[in-house]
Amino acid sequence: MSVRGTTHARLSRKVIIREGEAEGDKIYCGWDICDKDGTMLHHVAINMAKPGFPRHLARYVFCTERHKQYFLNSHRPGQYGVLPGGFKGTIL
Repeated sequence: MSVRGTTHARLSRKVIIREGEAEGDKIYCGWDICDKDGTMLHHVAINMAKPGFPRHLARYVFCTERHKQYFLNSHRPGQYGVLPGGFKGTIL
């Protein structure tokens, strides 16, 4: 519930590479068919380590919440390119 006279904003900042040869370049969306710039508003960190080993996080950024959900759902067998329930028919 919002308080009268206040606003709640979600800021979308583009992700920029800070070191190496590509310093200053933008990072593109992590969904395979998209070439838009990724934003920190839609990011995810996935633990790539096997069970029993220390965490090894892989970070991905996306341009929209829809592309993030496509990516998260694509790791399930037979679900590549399919949105999970609750996201179908919505405009994000």
